[in-house]
Amino acid sequence: MVAAGFLALRSTPLRDHLTPEAVGATLAALREVWWAPLALIGLYILLAPLGVPMTPLVLGGGAVFGAVWGALYNFLGTFLGGLVSYLFARSFGRELIVHLLGHRLAEVERVVARHGFWALVRLRFVPLPFALVNYAAALGGVPLGVFAAATAIGLAPTMILYTYFAAALAGAAAETRGGVLRNAGLAAVGLLLVSALPTLVGLLRRRRAARDGRPYGDLR
Repeated sequence: MVAAGFLALRSTPLRDHLTPEAVGATLAALREVWWAPLALIGLYILLAPLGVPMTPLVLGGGAVFGAVWGALYNFLGTFLGGLVSYLFARSFGRELIVHLLGHRLAEVERVVARHGFWALVRLRFVPLPFALVNYAAALGGVPLGVFAAATAIGLAPTMILYTYFAAALAGAAAETRGGVLRNAGLAAVGLLLVSALPTLVGLLRRRRAARDGRPYGDLR
């Protein structure tokens, strides 16, 4: 994807609009709009229940608002979007959600019901559709307080890393490159580690269960 994007930008008229000066001016203009953070959070709330991927919004928040404020806005947006999705599923019932998401909902729902709070936390690190996890928790009978706490714990580190990564890339495009590539590399390593964390935890738990002679169910 990165290579394709690079070739597209090098061979199309977009390259004239994505110079360091042009990108810097665009980001600066967006930062000066007072309602920009509210618009970003509102988009999360509107699009999360519809199943729209959240990654573009997260990257946009980091690029526009930077690592610190961007992480805060992204966290608030995804958290509120998750709550709205949860309440949406509770209000409209199982038939509509199953029609939208199909058999994948039942699989995630079983994992949440079997492993509880920490399973819901771990699912925030797995590249599953955001709405899928929210709907599975709602229809699986997870209480609102438990859902909110698990969502906050699971989203915080991922939002920080994704936002930092986006801010580092924006810095590479709009400013000098001194130290920016190092920051982007560190963020990429952090994202890989966070993505692999549920698998590593599952392996350790399976090994411990096998050593103790106990069965262990894991997310496939």
